[in-house]
Amino acid sequence: MASPVSPTIPLVKADLPSLEDLERPFREILSNGRITNFGKYVQQFESDASRYLCTHAVTTSSATAGLILTLQALEIPRGSRIALPSFSFVATAQAVLYAGCTPVFVDVGSDGNADPADLAELLKTTDVHGVVLVHMYGLPCRTEELEAVVRAAEARRGHKIPIVYDAAHAFGSMRHGVRVGGYGDAEVFSTSVTKVMTTVEGGVVSTRNEALAARLRKMRNYGFEASYDAWWPGLNSKMSEFHALVGIHNLARLEPLLETRAENARSYMTRIHARTGFRVIGAPERVRSTYKDFTVVVPPGLKDRRDDIMASLAAQGIETRAYFFPPIHEQRMFRKYADRALPKTEDLSRRVITLPFFTSISEQEMKSVVDALAEAEAQCAVGVAAEGRRI
Repeated sequence: MASPVSPTIPLVKADLPSLEDLERPFREILSNGRITNFGKYVQQFESDASRYLCTHAVTTSSATAGLILTLQALEIPRGSRIALPSFSFVATAQAVLYAGCTPVFVDVGSDGNADPADLAELLKTTDVHGVVLVHMYGLPCRTEELEAVVRAAEARRGHKIPIVYDAAHAFGSMRHGVRVGGYGDAEVFSTSVTKVMTTVEGGVVSTRNEALAARLRKMRNYGFEASYDAWWPGLNSKMSEFHALVGIHNLARLEPLLETRAENARSYMTRIHARTGFRVIGAPERVRSTYKDFTVVVPPGLKDRRDDIMASLAAQGIETRAYFFPPIHEQRMFRKYADRALPKTEDLSRRVITLPFFTSISEQEMKSVVDALAEAEAQCAVGVAAEGRRI
């Protein structure tokens, strides 16, 4: 394979407001020095997000901080087992550890989201005190089925099992006409720069529980109830005025951005399915994905050639990632918690390739990626066939 070149088609490009949109309020923030501590722009962004999501919205410095604080705010006993998919970004599991709990891993389905049947099996054999589910790549998971599984386990166990969604990828996603944000006890969004709804860095916790939202507002400021009297566990996880200002502008234009991404995703998917044997992890009918990551699955016969395919694309200036490999339970920090078979997770993680995708991607850029993908597939298929003949 040729050596990689500097990307001419990057993995992502951020959707950011123009300097003209931000210059006057940025100057205002700099001149008055009110950069943090819940100024008017943070308050406005929270209010706008609350209206959009139809929930209580609490900003944080990151989604990871939001997950940690939410698990603590729900008062899940320290040392409790928390069920979560291993096929996720490692922050999902790191948050569980930082909240003082122990991860136990759930297998996934072909869409990369938690498998309700495997979650049901786990909850029959393991006393779990919380569940963290993920909307992978911005594709909402099967919330109704998964929550029914948890409710059934609650009835058997005789105690509540809180459900928190790692919705890092999913601000703007919808399921059956309902926006993600109000499922479970809380949903936690990332607004970092790789997300469609970005504040550059930050997070938003969304919940229908007013008391939980009020507690989280204290916990993100060291747990202070009043003055310097800490009542709750907490840390400094405040969003700045600068970040909130970017969020205000991006939230105002989020729907057109998502519509453009959906159109691009349909075009991209049609090209890929017509030209290659790769399968796109796309949104089914009546479900909207943000396509935070546009991910394809390598055909089974080329599973061992995934890295060769990515190298071939890199040699043509096309940036890719293997989101998410290795799965969490195979990472050194978390291997000790790997006490269940996760065959679907292990197979999927070895076959995923995330391709360049962004709101402004052009038809020509998509065509170039698909051409390169088809070429790499053909080359690898020839190699596999040659190896078969030698055997």
